[in-house]
Amino acid sequence: MRKRIIVIWGILLLGIVIIFITIVPAGLLDLSHLLASPNPVPTVIPGLREWHGSSGLFTSGPTSRIIVDLPDAAQLEGTTQVFQRDLFSVSGHMLPILTTGAPQTGDFYLTLSNADRGLGSEGYLLSVGDFTTISARTNTGVFYGTRTVLQILVQDGTRAHLPKGIARDYPRYQERAFMLDAGRKFFPISFLEDYVKFMSWYKMNDFHIHFNDNQIGGGDSPDWKHSYAAFRLNSDRFKGLAARDGSYTRQDIQALETVASAYAVTITPEIDAPAHALALTQYRPDLASPQYSKDFLDLGNPHTYTFMNAIWDEFLPWFSAKQIDIGADEYAQSDADRFRQYINTYDDYLRRKGKTTRMWGSLTQMQSAVKVNTDIVIDVWNNRWANPIDMVNQGFHIINANDNLLYIVPKAGYYHDYLDSQMLYEKWEPNIFDFANPALNLRPDDPHLLGGMFAVWNDKLGGAVTDAEVHERVKPAMQALSQKLWSGTTGGVPYDEFVLAAWQIGDAPGTHLPPTQPPGGVVTQPTMGISLPPQ
Repeated sequence: MRKRIIVIWGILLLGIVIIFITIVPAGLLDLSHLLASPNPVPTVIPGLREWHGSSGLFTSGPTSRIIVDLPDAAQLEGTTQVFQRDLFSVSGHMLPILTTGAPQTGDFYLTLSNADRGLGSEGYLLSVGDFTTISARTNTGVFYGTRTVLQILVQDGTRAHLPKGIARDYPRYQERAFMLDAGRKFFPISFLEDYVKFMSWYKMNDFHIHFNDNQIGGGDSPDWKHSYAAFRLNSDRFKGLAARDGSYTRQDIQALETVASAYAVTITPEIDAPAHALALTQYRPDLASPQYSKDFLDLGNPHTYTFMNAIWDEFLPWFSAKQIDIGADEYAQSDADRFRQYINTYDDYLRRKGKTTRMWGSLTQMQSAVKVNTDIVIDVWNNRWANPIDMVNQGFHIINANDNLLYIVPKAGYYHDYLDSQMLYEKWEPNIFDFANPALNLRPDDPHLLGGMFAVWNDKLGGAVTDAEVHERVKPAMQALSQKLWSGTTGGVPYDEFVLAAWQIGDAPGTHLPPTQPPGGVVTQPTMGISLPPQ
């Protein structure tokens, strides 16, 4: 009897709904928003900080346009052009760029009209409805919004759809860096340019390039003048200094800087001294240390400073970065006073040039009564050489570049051949310097902690490792660490799901990086759409 009553009531309710729908004029009744579930957060790397999904899909196509808010057109010109070309690479549609008219269905709208101070200098608001709006307070914010849009599109089978909703996205850490040792292994400038695009694809913002170095122990050999050493910047002012197996002219660096500016990446140059300086002492043997390794500059010789001033006078104008890395690691501990004075000398030099200084952490090990200027940013690469708690207590701002966690040394048999990306993704945070000794870790909100940096050191020298083998190691690390440096969490996404998404998202549009090994083991490369025509 009870089942019969339930059936009768169900028939009656269905009849009422049918009558109601029949009576109410078309267009006034839209129950789709009640019946449809909100769109889940779209998968991008790094993950979105905030997402409020609505229902339905935005669709772009050959009639879509890129509309730029007229007052912002000049400031957004570079970002708009990169977005246009990358959209073509992904979808095959070369959309027109307009600065007049209101956005219509299927359009992309870029604007700097955004009063949300919480977005900072790199955040953005992405509003996806019938048209897609990317708004931010800066050009960089708008640029990062375009990376998110493109990442979503490359995962869509038609390369045309975005889920409707609103994303509010901004980084947790300001410093999201990758360091490449180009001193011990030369990379073509085209590879470096592709890496700028690759980094920006994952919202990494600081490309630290180590421009000089030498084989390990090369300065201790009796034949030290013939040990492998390389200085990669090539200027007629220092004929014979640039490495014969590869170097960069000022025109090369300008080309790299142009790409970096368009892709919201800073090139941080490093000329490492007074240690790791065998290329410099081979060029000027009179400046080699008389008592320590010959890859140490003689800090007791006033001509050392004259020479290094000339080096920086020549090469500093090649770079636009506001912060310059002077190296300053692993010098003789018994010469700590002069070592610290050297650091202050070049911090003062850079300040006179309108720059700030970065250096490798060494001050805990290099004990001295000489105080080092605390305006210097320290890459804390080793807890013994630079205790992170001690550095913060002294007033330094620091970047986590911990060697045990974040160093790749391909084929060396020490440190990591590949980073443990799963461990970093699941357990590490940028405030962690040592899992075994929590006393060395900072609070996550410590204002002295700027962010993190992972590094590739080519200790085995260029012939031992190919560009493809470097990229194979860098790619999964870049993907995992971008997540932790931007979002600070995993967003509840299991690592195996993250890896599959990372494979789909792949390398950036417009790059020609070597193919890598996907999950499953077959070497291939996910397609990024059609290639741009030659220009």
